[in-house]
Amino acid sequence: MTGAPQRDGDGLPEEAYAAAVATLGFGATRLASLLGEHGPRGAWASTASAWRESGGGSRSGDDAVADVWAAHVAANVRVHLLGSDAYPERLAADHQPPAVLFSRGSLDALGRPSVSIVGTRRCTHTGRQIARQLGRELAAAGISVVSGLALGIDGAAHEGALAAGGAPPIGVVGSGLDVVYPRRHEQLWTDVASAGLLLSEVPLGGRPEPWRFPARNRIIAALADVVVVVESHAAGGSLHTVRAAIERGVTVMAVPGSVRNPAAAGCNLLIADGVAPACDTEDILVALGLATIGDRRGAAAMVTTSTERADGLADLPVPAGDDLEVLEAVGWEPTSFEEILDRTGLAPAAGALALRRLEDQRWVHRDAGWFERVRR
Repeated sequence: MTGAPQRDGDGLPEEAYAAAVATLGFGATRLASLLGEHGPRGAWASTASAWRESGGGSRSGDDAVADVWAAHVAANVRVHLLGSDAYPERLAADHQPPAVLFSRGSLDALGRPSVSIVGTRRCTHTGRQIARQLGRELAAAGISVVSGLALGIDGAAHEGALAAGGAPPIGVVGSGLDVVYPRRHEQLWTDVASAGLLLSEVPLGGRPEPWRFPARNRIIAALADVVVVVESHAAGGSLHTVRAAIERGVTVMAVPGSVRNPAAAGCNLLIADGVAPACDTEDILVALGLATIGDRRGAAAMVTTSTERADGLADLPVPAGDDLEVLEAVGWEPTSFEEILDRTGLAPAAGALALRRLEDQRWVHRDAGWFERVRR
């Protein structure tokens, strides 16, 4: 990080006042307006009454600013003020940059080619596998994977990127960097910050309010050279990121899915509207200008991975008889037990036994009463 924070006579940097103003919960536009019009110190002076009214603490004035600053320092969270030398150039060049940015980890992660992988929280098992594979292969190729650390596609993409041990991942979240959301991703947050970078425009203590996430998505788009949607419902939140990417001239790609899979409906609509399909990692590398069409392995690359082979899947028996009939009936989208019986004509007991064998051999995955094929 280059450039030392500017300090006034009392020893507190401008970033401290900006962070204190940000704790008052202003939206991104209002915060940028306040800081742009008054500067950090003047913005704090003009909003100090709001601090008292919000119950910010018994201390006020510069003492309150010092408390906010000390909390960020203790949490190893850096504060970046738009216009300072330390502010990331990639976001400074955006038409909607965060006025104040909070980070944990290394800003060096922003110096690489990057791909944002986004998608629905309510993804299928297949979608999660694809996101994890794309994250792993892109990171291994030296591409930083950007995502929102949400459940579903986002988290799977970062899990894959971390597993590769390659390019540092970048997480952009919609709460303070001390407020993990969702809670089950606490370890994932820690791992991303250790291996790469966590970013937020929300100060410490900021709750994951619903309105913060569409605003957060513009940052995910601004940091990307390419945005890839793995699974999205027809009106999914991922489309906020898509719109933000299109506004910025960022290439958008979508992983095609079954027309019977509602979690793929948004992706298929995007492709129908002219978005390029991402059938494998090579498609994305071609879009980045890091590979040519002749280098592609083909769509089969999304089906079989070295990691899966290393897990011993290739040594498992090939289904036959009722097992093969049931496997073909399951298909590549969530399928109910009743649908499987209807497609095969098997008795319930025979169908259930075949499904159990396929689960044990990891040909089929069960989730909340639905069945999906596992990509091999």
